[in-house]
Amino acid sequence: MDSNSRLEYLYKEYVRLSEKAEEYIKSAFEDLKLMGVIGATIALWKPIVDVIVLANPKIDRSGILFLGFLSLLLVVAIIGFWNLIKQSFIIFFADNLQGYEEEIRKELNEVDDSRVFNLNIEKETKLIESYRTTFAAFIMVFAIATTFIPFIILLYTNIYYALVYITLSLIIFVFYFQVLKKSTRKYFSTKKVS
Repeated sequence: MDSNSRLEYLYKEYVRLSEKAEEYIKSAFEDLKLMGVIGATIALWKPIVDVIVLANPKIDRSGILFLGFLSLLLVVAIIGFWNLIKQSFIIFFADNLQGYEEEIRKELNEVDDSRVFNLNIEKETKLIESYRTTFAAFIMVFAIATTFIPFIILLYTNIYYALVYITLSLIIFVFYFQVLKKSTRKYFSTKKVS
């Protein structure tokens, strides 16, 4: 294969991988919007239950609150873990893009410090640290809101439901953070970014 054909082939594959990564990035941000809607629903769930109980006083108010909060928590967990899967694909594509960029630079006779085709995550330590800090802060605030607001509301209606809810939500969020830490550490540690 001559140099021009090889360069054309590498570039086409590079573009394809870039587009795939961009699709996953857009989709991951859409998931975060959905989590925001669910967070707002958590704040509105108690007034909704109050209206339901007013319409039908025979309904167990604390049971409906608990089941509603638990359902919202499980939906948040599913979206969050699905988002981690998407982030894993994004990291995978970024890692593969670096290999293609290196080959394209070779074909173009670009020097190592060239900015041409240079998605070099190793050199983007500040960006990565900023992302990790911001993402962790967002998830922490979201975890606090989806854990403690329902917990406090449930405390006033049924202590048993409140304790079950706080236990399940803490287990889910601790598990989420462990998976997040493990999945990103594996990549970033191989790139020597701390």
